[in-house]
Amino acid sequence: MKSAMSSQNISKTRRLASSWNILRRYQTGVFGNVEKTIEFHNELCDLVKAKTNVSVAKARILDLGCGQRADQTLLFKADGADVTGVDMEVPTYRMSLPVLAQVLKTNGMERALKSLLRHYLFDRKYFALLTSRYDTGVGLDGLDTRLMNAADLAFPESYFDVIYSAWVFEHIDDVLGAIKEVNRVLKPGGIAWIGVHLWPSLSGGHNLSWEAPDTNPSARVPPWDHLLESRFPVNTYLNKMRLDEYREMFNRHINVESEELTREGEKLLGPDIEAALLDGGYTKNDLVTRKVVFVCRKKTY
Repeated sequence: MKSAMSSQNISKTRRLASSWNILRRYQTGVFGNVEKTIEFHNELCDLVKAKTNVSVAKARILDLGCGQRADQTLLFKADGADVTGVDMEVPTYRMSLPVLAQVLKTNGMERALKSLLRHYLFDRKYFALLTSRYDTGVGLDGLDTRLMNAADLAFPESYFDVIYSAWVFEHIDDVLGAIKEVNRVLKPGGIAWIGVHLWPSLSGGHNLSWEAPDTNPSARVPPWDHLLESRFPVNTYLNKMRLDEYREMFNRHINVESEELTREGEKLLGPDIEAALLDGGYTKNDLVTRKVVFVCRKKTY
């Protein structure tokens, strides 16, 4: 599982532009939207209730790729669940000199500076809002977050009732290993919710100019630039896997109970772009499928 920072040779100008775009999205509430965070959490709680025989308050839950804020880990803890958040990025929901030093050592100077700025400009307000608007409130004390590789989880077999991972698998280098680990640590009768943002999609290059292509298409970055000329690369690691590759791995190593697809960009796929990308080996379905959610059960051998 890679650090969020890309291994590509991206210019300082491009890095600064990317950082500015992220900052603007925090300022305008596109990132760090408390209402959407709680809405997604309620959907996960409904999944637990519908798909398992345990209540949320008694469930053992793994947040795979919890992020630096670990907000879903926080909310499940507030519900009373036994929840653990794991990531390759150092959690910074609390910031101190030792935490900053750990980020610097583990994830590098660029990530440390971004984490520090985000924490003091946005995170404290975000957690205050989350606490005030969630019914039970949230607390940062005693939160179980760990640095861990998704393909090498340090948990016993059949340990978790619920595993979820929201838009993380596209950043994992050893996807096969991660799927095998999810299956290993998932309990029989448990449920796994794995959401993947697909690389060939219009927004799959993670360029924020194409964050909402159907409602706010970019006038600056050409569509599917990340598959064509790659003139506007972003500073994040992406494994570049396609839907069929994910499907093959998931169906072979875990029981996929259902699959839900989200599509985008069909009206923007002009004949010239489509022809060029089809010649490059992509299918039309690759190009217009934004995300896939796999809901899975444990496969026993």
